[in-house]
Amino acid sequence: MILCVDIGNSTVYVGLMDVGCVVDSTHIARDAQAYIDNLKVFMGERQVEAVAVSSVVPLETTAMIDATRRLTGLSPLLVKRELKPMFPTVLDSPSTLGADRIADTTAAMRDYDLPLIVIDLGTATTFSVMDRQGVFLGGAICPGIVTSFRTLTDKAAQLKGYKLEVPTHVVATNTHGCIGSGIIVGHAAMIDGMVARIEEETHETYNVILTGGMASTVQPFCRRATHVDDTLILRGIYAMYEDYQAASKEV
Repeated sequence: MILCVDIGNSTVYVGLMDVGCVVDSTHIARDAQAYIDNLKVFMGERQVEAVAVSSVVPLETTAMIDATRRLTGLSPLLVKRELKPMFPTVLDSPSTLGADRIADTTAAMRDYDLPLIVIDLGTATTFSVMDRQGVFLGGAICPGIVTSFRTLTDKAAQLKGYKLEVPTHVVATNTHGCIGSGIIVGHAAMIDGMVARIEEETHETYNVILTGGMASTVQPFCRRATHVDDTLILRGIYAMYEDYQAASKEV
C-alpha cells in the first residue's frame, strides 16, 4: 500500500491507497511532535511500500518526512519536487501553484468530465479551473468558512463566544442563525456567483466539484456544485505517484 499525506494549514489528512482506491483515511492534528505516534496508530501492522506527501506548510514538511522515514524506512516523494503535474498551465508563475491544488486537479481530471472547477473548502477556499483540453487556466483564493467565522467572532465584540451552526433559514431570527446563514449560505452564494462569473468570462459550462473539510456542509446550499468528493486530494497524490513510477520506468 501507498501512504499518501496531505499537510494542510489546519490538519493533516492521511490515507492508505491500494491500486488507486482509498483503503483507509483519517485526519490528524498538525503537530510535528506527535506525527510518529499518530501515524503509527493509523498504520497499525499494515505494510507501506511508498510514501507520497503534499504540503502547503513548508515548516511541517521536514517533520513529516522525518516521521514517515523513521516509521517506514522509506524516503517520501513530494508533490512539487518529484511528483510533477502532468497537465499544462497558462499561469504567470506555474511554480507558485500550490501542491494541494495540483493534487486536487490531477484526480479531478481523471475522474470527472472536462471542463471542470475544483473548489477546495479548507482554511482557504480555492477555485481551480481546467478547460476541456485539460489546460489549467488558474482560479481564485478566498478566506475559508472557518477562517471567516473566526475572524468575525474575534473582531466583533458582541459576537464572541458564538458557535458556527448550520442554518435552517436564510432569514434567521436569532444571532446564532444569522451567523450560520451569513457564513455558510453566504459562502455557498459566493461559490455560485464565482462559478457564474468564471463561466461568463470563459464562455464555458463547467463540472463543479467540492472537496475539503467543509464541502459536505456547504453543498446543500449551493445551486451549481453537484459533486462532493472527500478523498479527491488523496487520489490525486496517488495518481501523481503512479505517473512518477511510470515515467521512472521509461527512463
